[in-house]
Amino acid sequence: MLIEEKVREFLEQPRMCVMATINRDGSPQLTAMWYDLDGDVVILNTQRGLLKERNLRRDPRMAICVEDGPRYVTLSGRAEIVEDRAIQEREVNRMAIRYVGLRLGPVRWQVIAGSDRLGIHLQVDRVVARGFD
Repeated sequence: MLIEEKVREFLEQPRMCVMATINRDGSPQLTAMWYDLDGDVVILNTQRGLLKERNLRRDPRMAICVEDGPRYVTLSGRAEIVEDRAIQEREVNRMAIRYVGLRLGPVRWQVIAGSDRLGIHLQVDRVVARGFD
């Protein structure tokens, strides 16, 4: 595992991440998003057709940053696009429990199932953590 235990504990809290992809001109494209962890894989889900999808299909390099004042973690690597709706449903409902609780989390997929979605799995190959000494 690349992610140390104290950093993992921080990341497992329901904080938002800022996801970065690379625009065609090389500039960064940033989006605030929900996320979840599965080992050293960051799980995200988004609506199909957005700029971040086009960027990742062209260049799968990406990063996320999660901060809390002076403490922050940046995870970077390559993205894998997940088309399987059953996998997306499981991941979205699990992620939603973190952010909206047990009452509404397990049914979050029902709210967004009518939209065209895709999952994003960030295969982490680099971790930068500050403020955890």
